[in-house]
Amino acid sequence: MKVRILQLGRKVIDYEATGGATLGAALEGAGVAAAQGMDLRINSQPATLDTPLNEGDVVTVIPRIKGGALALS
Repeated sequence: MKVRILQLGRKVIDYEATGGATLGAALEGAGVAAAQGMDLRINSQPATLDTPLNEGDVVTVIPRIKGGALALS
C-alpha cells in the first residue's frame, strides 16, 4: 500500500508499505526518526507508532518546537 510521509521542515516521502503496517514500521522503513515528543498524525488525526496504516494515508511528522519565555516590559 502507498502512503505519503510529510516530515515538516524536511522532506516528503512516498512510501510503499506492506499490508497491515503500523506507523512505526513505515517510519522506520522510510528512514524517518520519530523522536519522543514529536507530534504524529495520520490524515490530520493524532496517532501513535502502533496505529495501523491504510492505503493512501498521509502521515505527518511534526517536530518539537523549541523556545523559551520572552519577557515583555
